[in-house]
Amino acid sequence: MPAVDPLEALTRTMEPRLRSLARRMCGPGADDAAQEALHEIARAWPGFRGDSAPTTWAHRIAVRTLVHFAERQRRATNREPAASTLDLHLDETAVASFATEPFTALAAQERRQRVHAAIAALSPPLHAVLVLRVGEGMDYAAIAATLDLPLGTVKSRIAAATLRLAELLQNLQEDA
Repeated sequence: MPAVDPLEALTRTMEPRLRSLARRMCGPGADDAAQEALHEIARAWPGFRGDSAPTTWAHRIAVRTLVHFAERQRRATNREPAASTLDLHLDETAVASFATEPFTALAAQERRQRVHAAIAALSPPLHAVLVLRVGEGMDYAAIAATLDLPLGTVKSRIAAATLRLAELLQNLQEDA
């Protein structure tokens, strides 16, 4: 029986969780972001010293890569897209749902859009800690270790992200 390559085993183990994290942190660019994170893990593999579990080590690299990817993506999306790149269409399930409960579906969709817009508007450092805390369910110490930050910084960023998110949601509510 051939020996299993440790890097291949690690990436197979990490890939589903990494893709899920990329969807929450990077939105539409999630596939590219996940691929970039896997590439960074493979590139850094020769430097793995074994000071922690391989999955912990890889997760830290992945989170940092995703944070940088999301930051680049936000800068790029601040530019107005060309009309040719916009693909507008109606989803059949959305049309069916709207036909059965139009006002309920519309209200829920508007709330989701407001929350997603507010989260997307957070600065990358605040966005990263919020996604790791809420989306990944990580505790403060794990977030600090993953992002290589002091525990106090993580706590203050989560508090700041919560306040900023509430402020953005209030502003979006007033604009609606």
